[in-house]
Amino acid sequence: MNVHFDNANAVLRDRNHTYESTNQSYDADDGVRSNIGSKEDVRLQFIPANLANQPISALSSEELLNRIRGLLSAENQDEIERHRRAKHDLGHLREIRRRGEQEPGIKQLEEDLNSLPVSRTQNRIEEIEELKGLIESGEIESIRDRLQAKDDVAERLDDLYDQRRTLEDRLKQKRRELGDASRYTQKVNDLIIDAIQEFTCPVCGRLVEEDTARNRLPNRCPQCGRDRDLSELRERLREKVDSADDRIVELKEDIGELEEELSAVKAEITELKESEPKLNELNQFIRTALKQAEYDIDQLRETTEEELAQKREDLDEFTAQQDELEARLERRQELVDAIDESISVAETRIEELEDEAFTEIREIFTDRLSEVYQEIAPDLGTEVGLTPDGELEFPGTGSEGIRPYDRLSSGEKRLVNLAFALTVAQFAQEDDDAHNWEVLVLDEPLTNLESDIQDAAARYLREVDIQCIMTSPLDRIQSHFQDGQSQIVQLDRISTETTTLDEYL
Repeated sequence: MNVHFDNANAVLRDRNHTYESTNQSYDADDGVRSNIGSKEDVRLQFIPANLANQPISALSSEELLNRIRGLLSAENQDEIERHRRAKHDLGHLREIRRRGEQEPGIKQLEEDLNSLPVSRTQNRIEEIEELKGLIESGEIESIRDRLQAKDDVAERLDDLYDQRRTLEDRLKQKRRELGDASRYTQKVNDLIIDAIQEFTCPVCGRLVEEDTARNRLPNRCPQCGRDRDLSELRERLREKVDSADDRIVELKEDIGELEEELSAVKAEITELKESEPKLNELNQFIRTALKQAEYDIDQLRETTEEELAQKREDLDEFTAQQDELEARLERRQELVDAIDESISVAETRIEELEDEAFTEIREIFTDRLSEVYQEIAPDLGTEVGLTPDGELEFPGTGSEGIRPYDRLSSGEKRLVNLAFALTVAQFAQEDDDAHNWEVLVLDEPLTNLESDIQDAAARYLREVDIQCIMTSPLDRIQSHFQDGQSQIVQLDRISTETTTLDEYL
């Protein structure tokens, strides 16, 4: 169907959907936006037969307030939208700075910082310095001689230290396996979030913000937002989670047994050392160093000096890297904090503007909406309220309290949507800044209503100074428009008969 306007413009429904204006052709959406107004606003004056697709049913509370603000104060709504865009862009920038895009993000910097072996190197230096002190004092020789004695104590200590190293290595491996398995015990949604955090949208190339991804997870792809069934993916991940849970239980039991065994070994080592005064300074590091030097004190002295020098050099390098990472992390965090502050300023300004506009909406728009509603449905008409959250409210009947839109009957909803569209059209006529569309398009708006309500609504539509295009199968509705100002077009039903393709051809 093609639509022609009285200014010679037209929307042509061909393969590409074009808007024709003064011998120029535009994309239909661009042409409508430039010459008529926002598609979202114009759509408010189209009332389809399906109640679920009518404006108030289809709009969220936030969208409803946005549309009304755009009618009553386009400047106010434009400023709100400007701050919302700024908030969105700042949020995206924060994600880039936090997660990184062309350079490491905060999380990566923190991981790099935590992975630096500064503390471990410092501890090793202390152990080496302790060994160096024993070498310089000559005490290392007494320890060596006692360990090399072929008696029960020396042999048992040698065996216990070997057991201890083996147990510590096994514990380290088990704990690493436990950490890997524990990652699967998190919620399935968190696993999906972790998977997408390092990717960008394949369409626009932008990072997908974490909050956006989480909101889309129930039924949409977290990157592009397209509908997608994630049940199969969740099920596969759930199997991994269940399997990991069983493995975690097993690993914890193994770790517990190894820790008990290691504790017993350490206790016996301590007991043997206490029984031998010459072994008071002995520890795992010193025993290993002696063994690697084959109990040669000169060789031990040489390797100790070399390792101490190397570890001090390593510590200087790690400390320099630590200082650099901490400085980068601080700068990055300061930038993120500044962005957060700007987001907070935008949120505050949005809230202020919305509060300012709400007073006008409540006093002007709802009064007009109530007036129109009472005109088209005198027996049902009542004062319509609006909450700051954008929820329409209607007084109940009898002892019934305030009713939200969802609790209205289907007939009341049809009438309220009709009144809403009429109110929008009236404000559009009065405001040059509103959209340039002064026509109501109504698809069987009065079907399934009581006859007296149909008559009252039809009379109002006939008298209102707004052009209406309405479909209706009801003869009683047509009777209200049999005058010189209305044009009634009878649409013939198309009848079909069963035939085969061969017969048709």
